[in-house]
Amino acid sequence: MATVPRVWPGKLLEAQGVPVDGNDLVDVVRDGREVSGKRKRLRQGDVVRVTDVVKERRTKRTKVRRGTVEVPTTKLEPGKRKVVREGRPGVRKVVAVKTLHNGEPAKYRVVKRKLVKDPRPRRVLVGRKPYAVAGTAGLNWGALADCESGGNPRAVNPAGYYGLYQFDVSTWRSVGGSGLPTAASAGEQTYRAKLLYKQRGRSPWPNCGRLL
Repeated sequence: MATVPRVWPGKLLEAQGVPVDGNDLVDVVRDGREVSGKRKRLRQGDVVRVTDVVKERRTKRTKVRRGTVEVPTTKLEPGKRKVVREGRPGVRKVVAVKTLHNGEPAKYRVVKRKLVKDPRPRRVLVGRKPYAVAGTAGLNWGALADCESGGNPRAVNPAGYYGLYQFDVSTWRSVGGSGLPTAASAGEQTYRAKLLYKQRGRSPWPNCGRLL
């Protein structure tokens, strides 16, 4: 918009019937360059440039990654994985202000973020080797298992003995086992048999303990 001298830009716009609100930008261009401050009082030949500014407030919901928690366990063979809980993503509410200059996007600013639903991580069991038990490495655990159960980690004796080393439930629990021995991996059964040996020697296997 061409100007007349000695007038403030706002007065000129008002006189010309150009609507301007508090968001709009009003610049004065003099000799091809913008001017500011007191120099904005118009001179002959100045151009008033009006930028129509619209601010739109927008709210959206975004997903928050659930993540994964890996839990080492001897209940699975080393390297095997088992998902025990799928988990779920969380939800975050994001409030942003989008600024348009003459209808074109000029700025996008996030003004608020709020977590409205916590994510629940996926839980995965990961098999690992049982911890070593001092004083048991040189013993023949394979021979003991063959004698007790035919080497079958799922073997069940009707008298109440389970797994490779024919644990009864109370003995199994006394060395930290949970559930039935037959539900544990062969590696965990061997680990708990070593713990039992550490406590009581060959006595839990009166018939086959001689093979260790």
